[in-house]
Amino acid sequence: MALLKRKWSTPQTFRALQHRNYRLLWLGQTGHSASLWMDQVARAVLILELTDSALMLSLVIAARLVPILLFGLIAGVVADRSDRKRVLFTTQMVTFGTHLFLGVMVTVNLIETWHVFATALVAGTAMAFNQPVRQSLIPMTVPREDLSNAVALNSLALSVMRVGGGSLAGALLIFLSTGGVYLVNACIYALVILSTSAIRLPPREAPAGDRPGLFADLGEGFSYVARNPNLGVIAGLSLVLFVFGFPYQQVFVPLLATDVLDLGSSGVGFLAGATGVGAVAGTLFVASRSQIARPGMQLFINLFVFGAALVAISLQATVEGTALLLGVAGSMTVTYMALTNTILLENSAPEMHGRVMSLLSLDRGLIPLGAILAGVLASGLGTRPAIFAMGGLVLVLAALAFAVAGRRVLRIRSEPAVVEAEA
Repeated sequence: MALLKRKWSTPQTFRALQHRNYRLLWLGQTGHSASLWMDQVARAVLILELTDSALMLSLVIAARLVPILLFGLIAGVVADRSDRKRVLFTTQMVTFGTHLFLGVMVTVNLIETWHVFATALVAGTAMAFNQPVRQSLIPMTVPREDLSNAVALNSLALSVMRVGGGSLAGALLIFLSTGGVYLVNACIYALVILSTSAIRLPPREAPAGDRPGLFADLGEGFSYVARNPNLGVIAGLSLVLFVFGFPYQQVFVPLLATDVLDLGSSGVGFLAGATGVGAVAGTLFVASRSQIARPGMQLFINLFVFGAALVAISLQATVEGTALLLGVAGSMTVTYMALTNTILLENSAPEMHGRVMSLLSLDRGLIPLGAILAGVLASGLGTRPAIFAMGGLVLVLAALAFAVAGRRVLRIRSEPAVVEAEA
């Protein structure tokens, strides 16, 4: 028994894993991330098999992400008002159902294009509520001094599974149909649900007096951000990456694999894995640091390097060179998001974490605009010119953001700022 109660002895890089509830949350995040990347690869292959259209691919991505724009802010309020574990569990059950449905429909040869779009909308709605709840659970499972490490390890799970999940989907596609991949995915997600069920958190205290309505809570969130403008600036800066950068994963990686480099369906998983290798390196760097002295400066560096990597990918003709540059791009995006999440959580009050993190849902919800733009450019100009255009946009917009808000962002430090908890 004494052995069971003994605290883990963990290296500095993995110190947050010594906390039991965080370990379970992290294991669930790891399985969730594996499932997410398997879905991304399998859904792209499936829609290309059904339609052979780059535009339809971008529209499916839009369908997956539009619910995040529609429900993201409300999801943040729900995270702050409700039992966060219960909300997380519900979203995971819905996601499990979509994977199982697609697996069965493809296997029995009844799959139609509208099924892919409908399940994308349902899964996207579940994701809209999953993201702010999962992020706001992290401070409830670790002490404040381990928060930055916990956020980085959360990103590490996503990064490792970008390699593992994407590569597993690519390998399975050699032997199985997309239906088989989705059935395997459903089995993985069942383990995610079991991990979440094992988390034990103390009950949240109900606020004294009458509880304000949902929209009153939402208004309070906007007022809170207005009183702490650094939060809004950081969330606004992320728009550059989400709208003009993230389509490289959902739109350009499948097109590079199937249309440009002739790697076939399994090559989608290989290239997705290549982005994950760089992402793993980036998140390990953040996790190993007790703090980043100038995170604002690091955000701008990441944006400029990421944009340059996209431009270089558009000019690269070899598989090896493309994979290497995708690794650089993956490192920049995941490190950027780990720093952004840490800044937002450290600089906001615990009772506002759900609503503050839902600011990023507005950014994620606008990814469809970038995905549709990427699909239109790829259909009209070709894949490589489209990547060049999007990379150039990232560089130009990052430069404009630096000119407008650079001074404020550069002043942000990793030490928590003083924030207002009440009006």
